[in-house]
Amino acid sequence: MRLFLLGIKHSGKTTFGKLLAKKYGITGSDSDDLVLKEIAPESIREYYAEHGKESFHEIEYRAIDNFLEENKEQDFVLSLGGGVSDSPETLDLLKGKGTLIYLKRSEGEMLSVILKHGVPAFLDAKNIENSFHKIYQERDSIYSAAADLVIDMGPYRDREETLLFLDEKIREYLDAR
Repeated sequence: MRLFLLGIKHSGKTTFGKLLAKKYGITGSDSDDLVLKEIAPESIREYYAEHGKESFHEIEYRAIDNFLEENKEQDFVLSLGGGVSDSPETLDLLKGKGTLIYLKRSEGEMLSVILKHGVPAFLDAKNIENSFHKIYQERDSIYSAAADLVIDMGPYRDREETLLFLDEKIREYLDAR
């Protein structure tokens, strides 16, 4: 069982990646943590601002590639950064190496959740809704096309109920293969 969780920022990838890994008794990791090991002591925001998108995606690719090499004989859940959609090379790296699962939530729900944490740098503060709409549409299209399994998360239920829901959908998919 090798699961890659895709989704827009704050879609639940990290939270449910950890919970699924624990439930299945397998390794759980997050690509942001892998990147942080490569760029320490800088934060991802600092690195991205100083070195740019292309350099960040090169580091992310290398960190994920190293993780795959180190875990080639193990089952795992790897939660991916929300911007991995902007790196076709990284998505290509993942193809055939596990099940890509898109944790999909509605555009309105995602914007609401994201804004609870403040306006992120990738949104235009003067036109938040339109800039998010554009990003959501682009990433939703890419994730939907790349994913082996799209799970419509709907409005969040409590964590345990959502975990059971995800487990059921994942097991149904894997059993049908």
